[in-house]
Amino acid sequence: MRNAIDILHSLQREASAAALLLLRDEVKAHLASLVKAQQKSELLAIDLAELLASRLDVLLQHAGSMSLEHHAAVVGAARYFVSENDEMPDALSCTGLDDDVFVFNHVVALLGRHDLRITDE
Repeated sequence: MRNAIDILHSLQREASAAALLLLRDEVKAHLASLVKAQQKSELLAIDLAELLASRLDVLLQHAGSMSLEHHAAVVGAARYFVSENDEMPDALSCTGLDDDVFVFNHVVALLGRHDLRITDE
């Protein structure tokens, strides 16, 4: 039976890796949609969107080796970024990413990755 559990864990890691790759693609696609939306509204903070997407990508690259709690937090932050139904729609105004940054910063604090924190400076 131990072999069956090892196989199960291996399959779970493979499924998780594939899901993380898909989520990384979703983050890139959302960023591309924001770049496109900026053509209609120059007030969108594309530099902030690019920074957030790149730092999410760093976390997503390493999420497969994190604890279940940390993995879930990273996935949650990325899903929040790509969601159309978050607190403030990303493409609505220059402050549309503020809630996404808040969620991201909460997750990096949980992970102890203060080097990835996004600040106003």
